Amino acid sequence: MREGQPTMKDPGHAPAGVNPMIPNTARIMDYLLGGTEHYAPDRAIGDNAFVNWPGETGGIEGVRVDLHAARDALGRIVGHLAGECGIRQFLDLASGLPTMGNTHLAARAVAPGCRVVYVDSNPSVVAHGQYLLASDPDTVFLEADFNDPKDILTRAATTLDYSQPVGLVLFGVLHFVDDADGPQRILDDLLAAVPSGSYLALSHFAKDEADTAMNAMLTEMDKQTGEAVTRRTRTEVERFFDGMEIVAPGVVETELWRPPAGASGPKPLPMWCGLARKR
Repeated sequence: MREGQPTMKDPGHAPAGVNPMIPNTARIMDYLLGGTEHYAPDRAIGDNAFVNWPGETGGIEGVRVDLHAARDALGRIVGHLAGECGIRQFLDLASGLPTMGNTHLAARAVAPGCRVVYVDSNPSVVAHGQYLLASDPDTVFLEADFNDPKDILTRAATTLDYSQPVGLVLFGVLHFVDDADGPQRILDDLLAAVPSGSYLALSHFAKDEADTAMNAMLTEMDKQTGEAVTRRTRTEVERFFDGMEIVAPGVVETELWRPPAGASGPKPLPMWCGLARKR
């Protein structure tokens, strides 16, 4: 957030194109992650919609555990790309708001010169993100359909140089693409546009091969929230990286992707994440 910028708790400071009275998933996530880019309706949903959330902790605190586990894993992966891998440009699809350690913040904590293109299909999220990034010439926010990667790539080319490696970030999006809608086609189009040495980072709601009771509970939760979610096994998620060099430790649960020494805390619900390099 820009220094001196009012928090989004006051509807009078809503950016153009943002209706503070209509709850928004990205702002609810920001609230649950401990951010400031949210309004009273977002907080009301966040406080009341997750009382039956499953998991070791459960309820709203369980949601917070799960969201922090995913965002922390994103930060570690992006930090690894900007550090050890030398990646200086990122394309983050279905990104949500650029707050709370999201890609440009995680990358620049390691390498300040990184360029980032965020993409989301929700006009309110895009308007809010563009407002937050208005003074940042190296970060742009595009409104585009995730299912049209060629359009995204064309428009992102004004910021990204496809002759140099790119970090493709698809955290929390592929599980919204049914097998019949061709998630692999989307990945193939993205990877075809970037050179060898580029990376694909993703996270994905998990289907646990060994826990049928948890799978049934999560499927019922998806029905209650109205989300069209395709949960996949570790093996199914690993197939998204076919033909690439998977970076250790492979496809694992979010809290297990290179955790900091001594890390501990409540176990989040299973969500796979992984990173791989294009040969």
